[in-house]
Amino acid sequence: MNSASSIGSGSNAIQNAQLGISRGMANLSRDEQVIAQGSTGPGAGDHTLDALVDARQQALNIEASAKALSITDKTLGTLLDVKA
Repeated sequence: MNSASSIGSGSNAIQNAQLGISRGMANLSRDEQVIAQGSTGPGAGDHTLDALVDARQQALNIEASAKALSITDKTLGTLLDVKA
């Protein structure tokens, strides 16, 4: 794999990480609304519990995407340093 190909792959990795963060934030916002409504009505407690569990999962997904973005950024910086 040549340097140009590596940099192109890095661009895809950045886009994927950013997409993961965006999706996670949107899903977290959805969960936040469900949790804010609380337990009202039959079966609502189940929805609240599901939203709490999903919110934790989304937080982990966002954290993983942010870590992937950081690693990609460092890798691309190293590739550019080597190429220069």
